[in-house]
Amino acid sequence: KNPTPYVTLFLLGDSARFVQPRYSINAMNAVKFLRPALRGVAVVGRRVPSNTATIRVDKRNGGERFKNTRSTDDVSVAKLRTENEVKTEQPSKATHISLNDATFRGIGQVIFLNSPSAGAALLGGLTLGDPYLATLALVGAGTSTGIAAVSRLDSTALHSGLWGYNGCLVGCAAAVFISPLPTDVPLTEVPTIDAALAGLAATVFGAAAAPFVSVALKPVMGNVPQWTLGFNIITLGTLLRTGPIIATANTDEIEAKTITDPLWLMEAPLKGISQIFVVESPLSGVAILGAVAGLYSPGLAIHAIVGSTVGAATGYAIGAPLQEIGIGLWGFNSALTSMGVGAFFTHSNKTMALSVGGAAATAVLFGAMKTVFGVFDAPCLTLPFCATMSGCFLLGVGDAVPGLTLATSPHSPEINE
Repeated sequence: KNPTPYVTLFLLGDSARFVQPRYSINAMNAVKFLRPALRGVAVVGRRVPSNTATIRVDKRNGGERFKNTRSTDDVSVAKLRTENEVKTEQPSKATHISLNDATFRGIGQVIFLNSPSAGAALLGGLTLGDPYLATLALVGAGTSTGIAAVSRLDSTALHSGLWGYNGCLVGCAAAVFISPLPTDVPLTEVPTIDAALAGLAATVFGAAAAPFVSVALKPVMGNVPQWTLGFNIITLGTLLRTGPIIATANTDEIEAKTITDPLWLMEAPLKGISQIFVVESPLSGVAILGAVAGLYSPGLAIHAIVGSTVGAATGYAIGAPLQEIGIGLWGFNSALTSMGVGAFFTHSNKTMALSVGGAAATAVLFGAMKTVFGVFDAPCLTLPFCATMSGCFLLGVGDAVPGLTLATSPHSPEINE
């Protein structure tokens, strides 16, 4: 009925709209005044929502005076929106950083190191022994971590690297047992490239499955940690079919070498540490040991070298072939058990005794499992460690053994309480 249009401007987000009047002004003056700020769409005949900020325009003096009035609810809405904008603008960078962090923690978690810097140092040590293996280890850890993030699996475990370590070990095994590079062919030749691509594909597929295997194992294991069972299930599923172990070493030559070069056998504990990652290299063993002691825990490094030494000595005592002892095969499972005891129990004399005893028991179990899996020309991987360490862990549950106490928050002998 009134020929003069009346409008009220309200803002919601970044859009501006004309709606049913709350404060009236002449339309021409309003358009003249609002033209620089107008970004949205004019909507006529709607009511202003109660939680919407309004700009009240005074029709005196040609509509040049205005006042921004917001209720307390309006300010809260604006604040919430600003916070939401920050959350939506930042995640890409934050997620990128956290995934890098979690990937390197995953490499470190193979030997119970919850540290990205220690994980990076371990990767460098692996590169010294086998660059191809180190590459697949990084791909495996990254793939498992990324899949866990995309699948929105437990975020605490994600940021601690617990979704990545099985994938890392899958990559290590792929480089040695599934698709090793030919030793007598240049890197640029087709057979080498084909082998590298096959190893990469095996790593990606195996590592992608690792988080879901871990999820499935959780109700089965109960309160006992899963250790490296996910890695064993995935990798042995392939190795039991392919039977990759072929005897290539001459026993007489190896035994003669230990007589003329006793240092070769003395390297066994260091090689045992490197063999955790399926690398036969005393230099890698030194680098790994240095990363543990220098970047994480000297106490855990002591557990590692003691466990590997005890495993090698136990193998010698029960008559294991010298070539197997010399390349570290009798040390790596025992080293893992000793490190597991050091990481999960509070430090005490009984804990050290359990570390040594667990390492010896693991070596004996390794000898038995190696024989069984040898029928299928497959390695037993870290199954001896998983079995023995589960038993050690249960000794600390409910004060079953006085003086053996599980740490409230497992970390290292220096920190555990």
